[in-house]
Amino acid sequence: MIHATIIIAVVIMVSLKYGTVLHPVSFFGAQFFLWSVLSPLLSLKLKLFVVSQNAIYQTVLLSSLYFATLGMAYWLKFSPLRSPLKALVRVSRPFIIASRSDLTGLGMAVLALQFVTIYITLMVTSGAGFLWLTDPREAYQHYRGGVGVWWSLAFATLLLLFVAGLFRGEHTRRKVFFETLLFSATAFFLGSKGGVLSYPILAIFYVHFCIRRIRTRMLVFGSVLLLLLTMALQLLQHTADTVLDALKYFDYLNNSAAFLDHFHQFQYGRVTISNLWYYVPRGLYSGKPFTYGQGLLLNWIHPGFESVARHGYTPGMLPWSVGYADFGVIGVMAAAAITAWISKVGFEYFLEKRDFFSFFLMTQVGIPFFEVFPNAPFPIFWAWLMTQGMVFWLLKTMSPRYSTLAIAAE
Repeated sequence: MIHATIIIAVVIMVSLKYGTVLHPVSFFGAQFFLWSVLSPLLSLKLKLFVVSQNAIYQTVLLSSLYFATLGMAYWLKFSPLRSPLKALVRVSRPFIIASRSDLTGLGMAVLALQFVTIYITLMVTSGAGFLWLTDPREAYQHYRGGVGVWWSLAFATLLLLFVAGLFRGEHTRRKVFFETLLFSATAFFLGSKGGVLSYPILAIFYVHFCIRRIRTRMLVFGSVLLLLLTMALQLLQHTADTVLDALKYFDYLNNSAAFLDHFHQFQYGRVTISNLWYYVPRGLYSGKPFTYGQGLLLNWIHPGFESVARHGYTPGMLPWSVGYADFGVIGVMAAAAITAWISKVGFEYFLEKRDFFSFFLMTQVGIPFFEVFPNAPFPIFWAWLMTQGMVFWLLKTMSPRYSTLAIAAE
């Protein structure tokens, strides 16, 4: 219960700083509460733990240290990435979409056409065809290998279309609600639970910061609904047969404790560096290993795990595990601080600007649980976003209204 108290205390501390409970640390806290409090309590009651008691205690202690460090990095004013981000924004103009006038109807139509074209390409190149429409989870798990770039592009383009629609015109909460339903339903056919859930999360942020603040009790109620929706998606996508199976899906603490039981020697950066494989498309290099980063740790627990990973199954582990494998307690604290600084710069930049671009940037780096452009390093994401901005800018300059205004200005 001390660990649960630390999570709640950190969330409250950061909430007092920003004057709202709606911030990334609350999402981190909800994740940690589910992973390291609720799910372990269920495992304890059902006697599902297969690890030593000492490993469980050590896992809880490291989780508390990680979350406390993350909260402290968020709470302090120190933000080492703020100046680099602002410098990057300055040199990237004029292809940064900021005002509503940049989001023309023609630009939105071209963006929608992009998504349809990319999705059809994904259906064809993956070999799954109409399986993406009839059983998207099956297609996602077994036919995404080698065509992950097309899947990520489809995911990112659909999300960009949603956010652009939010900022293009005046919105009421009712209108946001129906648009969110439409895009969440469309995202279902990409097969990712995170993809479906990302739209209500972004809608809540948009309503709260750009239309009207949502009361705290409604935000808490919404978080419960989000958890129920997550479990419902697992049942719908057949990744769980019962509600109990859905909760067992988040068995991160048990997996992390098993890692500690099998851990013998620090790797001094080898595991962290192996994460670079995450950004290498398998379609470009077929020799890409199936286990890297946390996958290497799972291979220690279950020798031969790579053969299982080939089929898309990867048990989850708590986010401090790689840092600990490389540098112990120092690695845990460093991983928490870096995660907080990246998330914090995106969130605080949005609070300062509150426009389309800052919101979309926050979506990529600020909010845990999902990314706009999955499997892409930040430079690739930035280049893609600037390319989309260039398309919007070109289409805007070609419009008759823009030409008339330009002539009048001269």
